Amino acid sequence: RKLVDRMLGPRSQLRKEPTNIHEVLEHVCQVVEAENHDGVVILRDYDPSLPELPANRDELIQAFLNLVRNAVQAVSANGGEVAIKTRAQRAITLASKFHKLVLSVEIIDNGPGVDEEIADSIFFPMVSGRSEGSGLGLPLSQAVVNGFGGLFAFTSEPGQSIFTVWVPLEATS
Repeated sequence: RKLVDRMLGPRSQLRKEPTNIHEVLEHVCQVVEAENHDGVVILRDYDPSLPELPANRDELIQAFLNLVRNAVQAVSANGGEVAIKTRAQRAITLASKFHKLVLSVEIIDNGPGVDEEIADSIFFPMVSGRSEGSGLGLPLSQAVVNGFGGLFAFTSEPGQSIFTVWVPLEATS
C-alpha cells in the first residue's frame, strides 16, 4: 500500500476542474491505438448529453489508460473488441452518499476473462493476471476514482469482462 501511495504522488488533492469525460476517453483511445495492437478494435458508445465532471483531467487519463490498456491486452492475443460506454445514472448511492447524477463508464472486452484465482484480489497492489504485469494499474485507477468520490467494480466470465467506474457529476468536498 505504501508503494502505491508513493507512486500516486503527494497526498494533497489535485485541483478539480470541469472536465469532459469524452475528451479524456478519446485521448486514452488515441494513445492506446498508437501503441499498435493489431486486430484489436476499440468501439465507442458515448452519451453526448453528459455534463462536465469535476475532476483532474490528468488523473482521469491515467486511470482510464490503465483500464483500456488492460482490456486491449486481454484481447490482443487473438484480436478482439474493447467497447467504452458512457451513461448518466440518476439517484445513485456511492460509498453511503446519495448523488442525484452519476457518470457511469464501462470498459468491456471480449477476452478470456479474469482468472478466478485472482478475482477477489485484483485491486490489490502487485496482483496481476499477466506474467509481465506489475499489478499496479488497477489499484492506481481505483485510488483515483475513490479520490473523486467514485466507485469501481467488475464482472467477468470467459468471453466478457466489464470494468465499471461510477463518479458523481456534482462537486465533492
